Amino acid sequence: MKICLIGDFSTPDEARKVMARYMLRELSKTNEVLPINIPDIYKIHVWEEFKSFSPDIIHYIPGASTFSFVITKIMKIYSKNAKTVMCSTLNAFHGFSHGFYYGVSSLSKYLIPLIKADVILVQSKQPEIIFRDLKCNIKFFVCSGVDTQKFTPASENEKKELREKYGVAREKFIVLHVGSVRKWRNVGVLNEISNISDVQVVIVGRNSTKFEKDIALELEKNGCKIINEYVPKIEELYALSDCYVFPTVDPTGSIDIPLSVLEAMSTNLPVISTKFGGLENIFEEKDGFLFTDSKMNFVEQITKIRESNTQVRTRDLVIPYSWENIAIKLSQFYKDLLH
Repeated sequence: MKICLIGDFSTPDEARKVMARYMLRELSKTNEVLPINIPDIYKIHVWEEFKSFSPDIIHYIPGASTFSFVITKIMKIYSKNAKTVMCSTLNAFHGFSHGFYYGVSSLSKYLIPLIKADVILVQSKQPEIIFRDLKCNIKFFVCSGVDTQKFTPASENEKKELREKYGVAREKFIVLHVGSVRKWRNVGVLNEISNISDVQVVIVGRNSTKFEKDIALELEKNGCKIINEYVPKIEELYALSDCYVFPTVDPTGSIDIPLSVLEAMSTNLPVISTKFGGLENIFEEKDGFLFTDSKMNFVEQITKIRESNTQVRTRDLVIPYSWENIAIKLSQFYKDLLH
């Protein structure tokens, strides 16, 4: 099967770049794959290579917006016979209050029935409703995955060594959050968590996205440790931690199934999360995975985890979403689509 993957294959410092790289790696094991880097989409030689490749499947990874529909429609016409697939990783249809990109996408979404892809893969209820109303062919499919060989549980000795390496308190209960230091990520919750006795909050920011200094200063004032740079061995930050929290509520704050939650689970950390995006569709509360909906509930849930004898088995819950398994399911989906 010949597959053209469209995405951003640069430094994996953001979720959709990680997705593009892993989909390319895993699908290439059993298929012939042509990657097209979005920044190169306007170059003539890219289109010449694409036409020569003559794909069976064109899969646009980063998200379903009016721009991405235009691109895939042109590529479908240019390829003549290819089927087009699009991941709805992040709902792009919000007002201008969320930014220019979201506002323009929302205004232009009514063009989508004219340029829609053959199938849109959705991961949560909100985009499912939007695309169904736009008469699109949709399928619930988890496009988010995790490298279960990279993100693995650490022994107590390994935790101590890693805490020394990163300058993290050895004897404290470490609560981790990975993501942009921005108000819309609801990171203010981490101030409340940081006030718990013997708890150290560690935040790994994204240097590829906007950094809100006032929010960061407040977090640091309350004792949070912020690492706002690309960390090549991000798995070590998960490994040194005792718990992971995902406080985001705003639907534009993350992709619908956050990779950081899956990575924490693969490390077998207890996870406390809001009922964000598609998480509630694929996980239920058990084995150290907990949902919450308020600042104080985060504090209560962390206290509960520390004081209870709950056997944490979050790694077992996330194994079905390894990148190997995602690629197997994707390949079968492509075959079904072609036949």
